[in-house]
Amino acid sequence: MKSLWMTMFTAALISGCASINSLSLTPIPADRKTQVKVESSKVIILGFNFDNDFVDGMVDDLRRQCPNGKVTGILTKDENINYFLYLVWKKQVTATGYCVTTGTAKAEKPKARGTASDESQTAPEAEAEL
Repeated sequence: MKSLWMTMFTAALISGCASINSLSLTPIPADRKTQVKVESSKVIILGFNFDNDFVDGMVDDLRRQCPNGKVTGILTKDENINYFLYLVWKKQVTATGYCVTTGTAKAEKPKARGTASDESQTAPEAEAEL
């Protein structure tokens, strides 16, 4: 009987649990040659978490890995790992995306929006310029 209690006590001490939440923030691009990844974690004791500052630099880290392009297809994973009778947590956030290099073509200048009456007045002028 004593060994049963000792086994239960030991199992309770070494038990843990993990949960994962995932979220895709942007569409996944067709060009998936260059993958970029950033991880950040924090240990929380007794459930007292006063800030989430450990994730603030993740966006800049992703940008640094893709200096000549745009990071898209971002998937974030939020992992909660519980240790030692749920007294100690590890919060880990992982962001994975794809670096898509932008072409050398200039972006088109956005067209000014107007009312329908403005469009009918400017249409003949546009045709005259062609």
